[in-house]
Amino acid sequence: MKNNEEIRKLFKLYLEGKADQQQEETLLRYLDSAKSDDSQFSDLIQEAWSKEASVREDSSEVDLEFGEILAKATIRQQRKSQRFQVLKYAASIALVFSAVLGWYSYQRNQVKPAEAIKMLSLTTLQGEKVKILLSDSTVVFLGGSSTLKWPSRFVKGHHRNIRLEGEGFFEVKRDILSPFVVHSGNIQTQVLGTSFNITAYPSDNIFSVAVRTGKVRVSESDKGVLKKLSLLTPGMKLDYYNKDQRYVVGTAKARDINSWTTNRFIFKDDNLFTMLSKLERYYKVRFELKSPCLAGRRQFNATFNQKSIKEVMEQVRMMSGDNIHYKITKDTLITVWGEDCK
Repeated sequence: MKNNEEIRKLFKLYLEGKADQQQEETLLRYLDSAKSDDSQFSDLIQEAWSKEASVREDSSEVDLEFGEILAKATIRQQRKSQRFQVLKYAASIALVFSAVLGWYSYQRNQVKPAEAIKMLSLTTLQGEKVKILLSDSTVVFLGGSSTLKWPSRFVKGHHRNIRLEGEGFFEVKRDILSPFVVHSGNIQTQVLGTSFNITAYPSDNIFSVAVRTGKVRVSESDKGVLKKLSLLTPGMKLDYYNKDQRYVVGTAKARDINSWTTNRFIFKDDNLFTMLSKLERYYKVRFELKSPCLAGRRQFNATFNQKSIKEVMEQVRMMSGDNIHYKITKDTLITVWGEDCK
């Protein structure tokens, strides 16, 4: 049996798609032996991840077909499932490597029917917050007027793909074999295990991704091609402008990123129109702005911690120097106007 360093070299060749048949057989024999330890390859896997091209073809069609096959199938022999555990991850993080084709072909010939994966969907009401536990133990806090779509179970060794419209805070269960990917419009957010917030309402021009813990890769998807935008670490935030497809990377206080999940709402340099739009989602209310000139007149920086909507509006009035007035009707309709605004 070859020594540990030689085995690592074989695994690296496999990841790069350069291993010949004899080298692959040697690697398979090692993985099938009692000496096999997946953790010894973790650094090679991370290196392959980091070297993945920033612009590549996003194999959505292959990904979909592959998912459908795995959704209907399972490995017939438990021993073979363990044997290929590491190689399955190599395929999941490196679809661009030629080694995937051989592995994919092998899997197609080794499966039998299994329970199909169902797609689940949940849409929240205005002012509603929901906590969702996914099958992999990932926790999602879904904000008001938002929609989350996810599979009833995830397939080990394959991407954990979900879709979000609206706002969600994610505490992703770490699984190096199965990267977690959130699809929101043209934006894809990919992680292994971390916590982060996404705001992606279809009606908004700006989509945002902010990281509280761990590391997140944000990419733009355009006609099946992924373009890497930025790698975010704790306290970093990316704003993506949908209309002109540009983005800006800034900072945010890590501890404030999921503050909305505990009814602590933070506004930073937001104009009145933007602030009222967010408040509509946080509270079950509707705003009627009678003085449009107020919308972008000034920027607001405020934190509302466990406040009722009446307390919030009273604070807005005071911050405006008593230039902004409001009237609450039946607790759901709030009329806003300005004294010096026609």
